[in-house]
Amino acid sequence: MASVQGASPLQMRVSADKLLCSICLEVFRQPATIPCGHSFCLECIEQLWERQAGSAAYSCPQCRQAFNPRPPLRPNPVLCGIALDLVAEPQPEAEAADEAPPPGLTPCDVCTAARQPAARSCLLCLASYCERHLRPHRRSPAFRDHPLAPPAADVGRRKCGPHRKHLELFCRTDKAFICGLCLAADHRTHRVVSLDEEAESLKKELKKADLEMGKQLHETLLEIGLLQQDMDCIVRTSEKVELEITNHFSAMTESIEETLRVVIEIIGREQQAALSQAKAIRAQLEQKCMELREKKLQLEILASKSDNFKLVQESLCFSTASQVPDIPRLKSDLHSMLARASKAAAELSSQVKECLHRAMKRKLKNQGCEKSVQTSETSHHSSLLPPEPKIRKTFEESLPSQSGATAPPSHVNPTLSPGHCRCHEDDI
Repeated sequence: MASVQGASPLQMRVSADKLLCSICLEVFRQPATIPCGHSFCLECIEQLWERQAGSAAYSCPQCRQAFNPRPPLRPNPVLCGIALDLVAEPQPEAEAADEAPPPGLTPCDVCTAARQPAARSCLLCLASYCERHLRPHRRSPAFRDHPLAPPAADVGRRKCGPHRKHLELFCRTDKAFICGLCLAADHRTHRVVSLDEEAESLKKELKKADLEMGKQLHETLLEIGLLQQDMDCIVRTSEKVELEITNHFSAMTESIEETLRVVIEIIGREQQAALSQAKAIRAQLEQKCMELREKKLQLEILASKSDNFKLVQESLCFSTASQVPDIPRLKSDLHSMLARASKAAAELSSQVKECLHRAMKRKLKNQGCEKSVQTSETSHHSSLLPPEPKIRKTFEESLPSQSGATAPPSHVNPTLSPGHCRCHEDDI
């Protein structure tokens, strides 16, 4: 006893490690030594063997040696005294100054005054230990078969509530963790496997599911790639068709503008011809006015003569007939011709708009906008409007010929009438 109290702190630490019960992992409380030589707390070993009462033999939790019948248990007085002196010895200052583990870390289940963060958890003991209290698991052969895992906060709850035994089995029928006593009591007819077997089976299923998920992911990525190609194709096709339609309508616009230019030229020529005719007639009329003024002046001079002989003599030589030949009247129907041409242009514009609307509506209904534009290509422009020569011919026929600027209205082509100016559906 004196050697224990007078030992150095390092020697006391080694002695304390050797005085730990391998069941509760605390300093012995009424230690008892069983026939194989190992010592445990009397209460701990009795509870363990009570749970083994239904088995064929009682075993040592360290060396697994079996005893039958159950050996008697008595406290070991020597170990009791050493354990009492060790517990009565004040804790080292370093341990007393330890702080509680930071939040979020699993505390050690053995520390009492200041709980240190656990370094590992024992899946057999179902407890977590700091580095100091983990030394028996690392050094003693008795804990060689105890599996260690990273610290887990719920490791202490992996015991069966009613029987306080390890949940080492899994019931596939009830989808629940059970112990050996649960299997014998309530799960005899159920599909029960070990926890390791269930874990291996679950790993295989997870691996299979992972492969299937990877396959589906690969197929989904391929579908996304194909969809992106379709989207790019849609954009390219739409831009191409838009450009083609723009070119077609630009060609139609150019044709209409060319026809307009020709019609304006024809109207200009007819205007110049009518003005030239009017200017020629005006020149003749002005010439006639000049001659009439001269004759009127001669008549006034003759009438003012006081010599009757000369008056009669000169009047015999004077002629009232004009020297200017008969002047033709202006024979131009330009006003009515222009009115008919304007009416024809208005009717043609209305009919073109109607033809465009009707044709596009029919094509969109039967084939769809994109398909109709792609399939029609070069024939689309010619199918929507009458050809350029036909439009130009209609306007040219509504105007008199260049050589017949003074032609009467009867020379105007009757195709300008509403019955002949309409756009037939065969042209679409």
